[in-house]
Amino acid sequence: MNTLLRWILARRKPQPGPPQPEASGLVLDAEPAALYAVGDVHGHIDLYRQIEARIAADPVPGEKLIVLLGDIVDRGPDSAGMIDHLLAPPPAGVGRICLLGNHEDMALQFLLDPDPLAEWLVHGGAEMLASYGIARGVEAVRALSRRALAMRIAAHIPGEHIEFLQSLPLFLRAGPHFLSHAGVDAALPLEMQTRRALLWSRQFIDSETAPPPGLGPAGLVVQGHLPIESAAQRGWRINVDTGAYVTGRLSAVRLQPGLAPVFLSVGQ
Repeated sequence: MNTLLRWILARRKPQPGPPQPEASGLVLDAEPAALYAVGDVHGHIDLYRQIEARIAADPVPGEKLIVLLGDIVDRGPDSAGMIDHLLAPPPAGVGRICLLGNHEDMALQFLLDPDPLAEWLVHGGAEMLASYGIARGVEAVRALSRRALAMRIAAHIPGEHIEFLQSLPLFLRAGPHFLSHAGVDAALPLEMQTRRALLWSRQFIDSETAPPPGLGPAGLVVQGHLPIESAAQRGWRINVDTGAYVTGRLSAVRLQPGLAPVFLSVGQ
């Protein structure tokens, strides 16, 4: 699957003329036979293993591509295990791509500049640090000095995990579809989306929003980020975040050329 990918280098130095995009991502040179977009895992590797096994066993012809829509870390019990798993080879016949979520972005900022008072710690960061054996609980982290915290991070978190977080693209274009963690700013063309919109947008709750310029009549925007009771399609948008860290349920959607989306779920 990697041979199908090429970088879209969309982050550019400021230049005279029209505004330049600030978000970089990936584009597939060919649409896969079956694409599976998986919602926010948040450290629940048990649920992710279940849905990956279900996808691998799904009796559809051709090569499959799993796209994790970000927020694989924080909140749940095993962020470290999730990154280890994603660094290992995927099942036979399956490709795998992980996109950047706002929680990976916050985690990376913290790991590169540790601050015992960082707000990220109360939004799942403490659980991520605990999964590496650094400290258990927000107060345990806040009892450390900056120096002591930085030393523990350097001793416990593999460099390849940091590099993995740094490598994550903000979006994926796959045929007519656009995938990102938090959806898009529908007022902007797809090629002009901002980093903030792709990581933090909450526009899925707006029921009558027109699609962004450039999506096309067959295109769908697929996202996670905003927990909903069941994975759902709303016009040109699909949301597959079913709040795994609270509900114990992880969801995905299967996209195949010319066929209607099919939703999958594992867990409770």
